Amino acid sequence: MKGPRWTWLLLPLAVVIVGLAAACGGSDDNSSSSGDTGTTGSGSGQKVALVSDTGGLDDKGFNQFSIKGFKQGLTDFGLQDRIYVSKTADDYLPNLTAAAQDGNKLVVAVGFLLGPSVAQAAKQFPDVKFAGVDQFFGGDGCEEAGTCTQPNVVGMVYPTEQSGYVAGVVAALMTKSKTVSTVGGKKIPSVDNWIAGFQQGVHDTKPGIKTLNAYSQDFEDLAKCKEIALDQIANGSDVVFQVAGKCGLGALDAACEKGKIGIGVDVDQSGQGDCVIVSALKPLETSVHEMLKTFSEGKFKGGTNSFFGVQQLPDAQLLTDFHGDVPQSVKDAADEAVQGLKDGTIKPPATLDKVTGN
Repeated sequence: MKGPRWTWLLLPLAVVIVGLAAACGGSDDNSSSSGDTGTTGSGSGQKVALVSDTGGLDDKGFNQFSIKGFKQGLTDFGLQDRIYVSKTADDYLPNLTAAAQDGNKLVVAVGFLLGPSVAQAAKQFPDVKFAGVDQFFGGDGCEEAGTCTQPNVVGMVYPTEQSGYVAGVVAALMTKSKTVSTVGGKKIPSVDNWIAGFQQGVHDTKPGIKTLNAYSQDFEDLAKCKEIALDQIANGSDVVFQVAGKCGLGALDAACEKGKIGIGVDVDQSGQGDCVIVSALKPLETSVHEMLKTFSEGKFKGGTNSFFGVQQLPDAQLLTDFHGDVPQSVKDAADEAVQGLKDGTIKPPATLDKVTGN
């Protein structure tokens, strides 16, 4: 899921300081935690903000790599930033409100769960632009969900069933037990996209393989995901694909502990253990960087959703490089699947009810 590798510069030390400050306590009213990194480029100097999801700035996944793209954009486009850290879901709206009130012209909100709060803040601050990472605005049910289209909001959508599909191809070819599994976080569309694609990739590659799936209903507690993965392994799974954010690192730990295969998510998670042979990718850095570029050029268009799949990013790499002893035939099959996704001959489902072969 990265054609170019999408690895930008390391986070500046200032962001680390922000994270440490957040760990030591929130703002005076305890409703939000924020830190001004004071980064000012040589360009317009407009103020932009990022509101994180829970899990910390160094979650080895969603927050951390969205921030990498954000920080690179600051340097490239001469912007001044502030990062607001959400410790709990109760911080979402207060942080978005504070970001708008502090004079930021663009607010990037990281995570599907922030969507309703983004829509609410956008109504309150119509002159502020908002971009929601992993958020879709409009469509059926938006009124009930609180995520209907707003004229000053862009949803950033990732068809991760694509990279999930390729991960499924790999899992089907690597399993010896003929059982593979997924550990999801909360059952939300941005999680199920991965799982649906993965299961379809498994069934298309080897129809007889059994797929297990369970949800932790949590994105942070590593112990919950580890327990689920251990149960799946006890029931025969020898390949575990984690789709649970920071919590899912526990699932990878379980796979490594039991001598099974782990597949990471969002970013390269091979550092979690030798058993992690590959990770399925989401272009977090590239997409956030692109959003800041669009804003800095005056091309931001609210009331829309921007998609970041292989059709929009043809150079996107859906998997990291492989690690460990992976046969060339498996790598070749993954490459063939990627090509099929790019030319449209493979169209994996985005929802579990559309998976065929179960």
